[in-house]
Amino acid sequence: MILKNYVSFFACILILIACRPNADKNADVHYDAIKTFQNVALKVKNDTSLLNIYRSFLLTLDTNRMESSTGAAVEFTNLFKGQPTNICDRAYFLFDQYDEKLCENIDQIHFKDTSIIYDSLLTGSLKTHYQLSDKLKRYAQKLKVNGFKVYMSEGDSDIGRDLDFVAKWFYRYVSPVMKEYLIQLNKEDNQGFSEDAGLTISPRQFVDRTVWWEKFTVKHPGSVVYNEAEKNWKEYLGTLLYGMENSPVISYDQRSIRNYYKDAYAYLNYSYPATKTNKIVDPYFKLLLQKDTEEANKLLKLYQKKGIIL
Repeated sequence: MILKNYVSFFACILILIACRPNADKNADVHYDAIKTFQNVALKVKNDTSLLNIYRSFLLTLDTNRMESSTGAAVEFTNLFKGQPTNICDRAYFLFDQYDEKLCENIDQIHFKDTSIIYDSLLTGSLKTHYQLSDKLKRYAQKLKVNGFKVYMSEGDSDIGRDLDFVAKWFYRYVSPVMKEYLIQLNKEDNQGFSEDAGLTISPRQFVDRTVWWEKFTVKHPGSVVYNEAEKNWKEYLGTLLYGMENSPVISYDQRSIRNYYKDAYAYLNYSYPATKTNKIVDPYFKLLLQKDTEEANKLLKLYQKKGIIL
């Protein structure tokens, strides 16, 4: 509709120019009008039409078939190959939202299927001599090709997104900032973070990861992924201060800081003293060392009130 309006508007301009006397003397004006029309029409097509076409295409895909992810990736390539990276970034967000929903549905189907023990996929990946059934092999291959994988959560197998799929289909089209963002997400996904409300990465990895997101937001304040990056930083920062249910900052006897967080805070202070992350964590750490948990808790509430942590 927007494109049609622009076409009608500039068509009228061209007709008026052509009807004016001495039109040949106004050739430069006529040319400028055509050029302006072409530029505006192209911009509308790029910014609106292609994104709307892709959005409409995603709505036609079956959200209960994992092959839909590949279909969405192929159509992305068809529509956005050669387009400006800022448009490709916006289109990727459309894919990302769709793929998240698709993954949720595939996981529900996986959960309800009791015909086979899918935990064997995880066991098989750890033991090379373990022989998977043909059905499991086909299932694993189907997941891999379409960007999904089996992982263990609280004793059950679940379906999650395999971000190597994103690398394969999207890295070459998106902006350098978006690519940097996606590479970090994939790295963290492969490393893991927690299991059963307990941390599974080392204190150094935790700190490095938190500071990475801080530095990314500082480096790219106006980027299309800034809000998501800032959210990631605040979530990591909050966990660094609060801990997790099965990995609390304060030991269960409420008497001392757990060694995991002592190591993390010490490493942060030594390796990244000038970061905002350290300036937020350091006073909290000192209060805990003084065993002043009351003031430490007040400080956390203040951070939360100011939106510093989530």
